[in-house]
Amino acid sequence: MYAAKLEKPIHAIALLGAMCFCTLTWGQCAPGVPSAGNLGCIPPDQANSPYYQGQSAPAYAPRIKWADKWGAIAVDEATGTAGTVSASADKGKAEGQALARCAENGGKGCKLIFTYHNQCVAVTQAIRGGGMFAVSAPDEPTASRLALEDCGKDCHVLYSRCSLPERIE
Repeated sequence: MYAAKLEKPIHAIALLGAMCFCTLTWGQCAPGVPSAGNLGCIPPDQANSPYYQGQSAPAYAPRIKWADKWGAIAVDEATGTAGTVSASADKGKAEGQALARCAENGGKGCKLIFTYHNQCVAVTQAIRGGGMFAVSAPDEPTASRLALEDCGKDCHVLYSRCSLPERIE
């Protein structure tokens, strides 16, 4: 029989090639793919198999939804009277409420000086009078620091507040 294979070397090579191909095909299954008794594959009844049906799929957290929050500052520069609003759901409402509060506090020529949303604000002024500086930042300490830097020497923080977004879902 050995001599017969040597007489037909093409058949022997084809047989050898087919045996190698079958072995490689059978032995190279993707992880987790069941395959006719191949120990290299993970059976679908084992917990580490992606086909495992013994437990439910992991629950994914729902997408978080946020509501924007607005703040506004209105000032009557002649009298120093102010009106402020924070955590308003609407920009226009925040601005209107700030102007109304300024007027309620006695301001006659109230003007908006700053509108902000989803952040914090700080307003500074020089101790001996002068212009006001309003700066927004992610948190109150940073807003205060930046506003004091803009204002210069002998300044103090008049007002600081946050209007951070609110989680609704």
